[in-house]
Amino acid sequence: MIKKSIVVFLVSIAVISVLFSIVSYAEERNITLKVNGRAVSQDVMIIDGTPYVSLDSLKKGLGIEADYDKESGVVNLEDGVLSDAEIIGKVSPSVVGIIGKLKVSSQGYSPGSDNIVIGTGVIYKSTGYIITNAHVVKDMEKIVVVLSNGKAYTARLKAIDEPFDLAMIKIDKGGLTPAVFGNIDEVAVGDKAIAIGTPLSFSFRNSATKGIISGINRSADGEYRFIQTDAAINSGNSGGPLVNSKGEVIGINSIKYVGFGVEGLSFSIPIDTVQYAIDHFEKYGRIRRPYLGASFSEGVAASYGLPVNEGLTITEIEKGSPAERARLKIDDVLIAIDGKEIATKLDYNEILKQYLPEDTVNLTIRRNETILNIKVKFSEKV
Repeated sequence: MIKKSIVVFLVSIAVISVLFSIVSYAEERNITLKVNGRAVSQDVMIIDGTPYVSLDSLKKGLGIEADYDKESGVVNLEDGVLSDAEIIGKVSPSVVGIIGKLKVSSQGYSPGSDNIVIGTGVIYKSTGYIITNAHVVKDMEKIVVVLSNGKAYTARLKAIDEPFDLAMIKIDKGGLTPAVFGNIDEVAVGDKAIAIGTPLSFSFRNSATKGIISGINRSADGEYRFIQTDAAINSGNSGGPLVNSKGEVIGINSIKYVGFGVEGLSFSIPIDTVQYAIDHFEKYGRIRRPYLGASFSEGVAASYGLPVNEGLTITEIEKGSPAERARLKIDDVLIAIDGKEIATKLDYNEILKQYLPEDTVNLTIRRNETILNIKVKFSEKV
């Protein structure tokens, strides 16, 4: 019995020594797990020359679901990537058709027409809250929402913002299926994109088209960033979702370039902007933009979309504005806000989304050959 105990003791010591050496070896090597060139973890162990990675590291690095069932001894991995049919089936219950008649006072009203306007919307709350484009509903006399099951409900306009081209509407219906919003940081050029909407006619409600993400951080109108896609988007698709391979909404379809020789050039409002607008709509009933009171011009290179770092030149300062109180001057060049570099008007507008009226920021200004840091407190222009 004594000899056996000694043997067991010695074997135990040997196993502990081996495990200790393995762990020490892994730590000494400082092994890093990279996914598509991006470092995500150092939770890597080498055993007999083979690297092993934890399930948690896989989940984080690959964006997958991973779990271990101790009872069955099964490790289950799910990548979350769906077939096109599964994507459309998942998202369609969250997509609505929108139809209404133009107000007589609206610019597009025509006495010789039925003046019917159609569009699309996305349910984002089960209690009947829907996000769509501002241009779809702003001139509608009566907004009617048609669910994927064909049932129709009258909607109320809750909030609208034309610079973002987004509006919130509400129907009195619960138990709806809200869409799942994706992460804009995971959107990449070349990713699959599916657009769902009501193109041209209500008889085509919940039509789906497929393409790829053609570009990100695009300036379609010079104000805010857009996602560019070649998925077919037509009149009536406005306000509908642009969806990724996981069935997550990554954008709200808004603009299509048309003209001779122009094909597959459509733009969607990125989901981070959509979420920003929803947050403001719900908290304040509108978008609260910080107001500086200065007008800017950008360089010729920037206006053509070329990479530049020359900043924005102040061309006008409004009386009584924060810019005037901070003693900014015409021909001052705005280089950065709180250290965030600004090269274009689009940069400026996007950075301002990080602030509210009454926030104080530090402006980096180039005046002649001198760099100045000037503090300014934003106000609000309603």
